[in-house]
Amino acid sequence: MKKLAGMLVVVSLLTGLAIAATIPVWLDDAISKWNHENPDEAFLFLDIKDSFVWYMFPKTDDLANAEIRERMYAVVDANGYQKTEEEELITTGKPPSPTEPYKAKKCWSRSFTLPLDAGGQRMLTTLLCEDDTNWYPGIRIIQ
Repeated sequence: MKKLAGMLVVVSLLTGLAIAATIPVWLDDAISKWNHENPDEAFLFLDIKDSFVWYMFPKTDDLANAEIRERMYAVVDANGYQKTEEEELITTGKPPSPTEPYKAKKCWSRSFTLPLDAGGQRMLTTLLCEDDTNWYPGIRIIQ
């Protein structure tokens, strides 16, 4: 009996981990729509890590931090989310990188909420991290 209980605990932990590494279909559809309508400004998918879906934009002289944040906010706003505060916050994050090990990077963060028909709300957090060569936008939704 103890062995069965132990196996159930392991299965439930693994199931929880699998669920944590997912994003809702509407978000994937919204990013795909953005990429179709803005092929020169496409979000390049990297990974789902730490409950965030991560994308990448190569840094260029004509692409500023504020423009990348506005791209993320346009996707979020178009799907009914509202800012929880007027000001963004600065923090650190460890987005996946195709060229180097994960390490802490400076990130801009903002939170949003979506009122639900059944009452309550859903929360969404954006992060925009940077290194010397790339921007790393990340989006997390707490169901």
